[in-house]
Amino acid sequence: DEIAYCRHKLRTDLLSADTPAGIYLEVQVHANPDNVSLAVVDFEAGGCSSVTFSPDTGAVIRERKIREEPRKVEGTYIQPLSTLTNGQGFEGSMGLYLQGGRLAFFRRHVQRGTEGEPPQVGAWECTGFVTDLSWAEGRRLTPCLAFRDVGAYHLRNTRVGTEPPVSLPDAEMSFKESQWRSLDWDAGEQDAEDMDV
Repeated sequence: DEIAYCRHKLRTDLLSADTPAGIYLEVQVHANPDNVSLAVVDFEAGGCSSVTFSPDTGAVIRERKIREEPRKVEGTYIQPLSTLTNGQGFEGSMGLYLQGGRLAFFRRHVQRGTEGEPPQVGAWECTGFVTDLSWAEGRRLTPCLAFRDVGAYHLRNTRVGTEPPVSLPDAEMSFKESQWRSLDWDAGEQDAEDMDV
């Protein structure tokens, strides 16, 4: 995996649950030969946690590194949007919105047209507010892009503003901790399983 960190920093003290202010960040994906995800991390303050949105699968993953060697990661995930199964990497727009101490993600899929046909632009979809910021350490979060494999990616940061492209679903439909499922990964256990095969 390769990571590209954005220059933007999200100040959690200014975007906490006590304030109505919000910030929206959008990235356009023009070419995606494999897999690209939009994430936010707390590494600047010495943290080891992240929240990642996969526009391909519609899933959001929260991870925290427990130890480096052997690598152990604790995580949870939720899948508020459906999986896109067209056989190619996600192309279109993806965004994150931080408001009131909560995170939401957006996507708008663009399906390439066949010979002579224009691309089909889908509607905006939103995860709703899926998590608060209890996972983060410090007051500054860094948005980033995660690339799974090497390839000719073409992405562009297209928008930073205070409002998302569409309004969010009702608050009651979002941020239900009980909907998150466990996703833990231990390199030592994985190596042992690989040896047993």
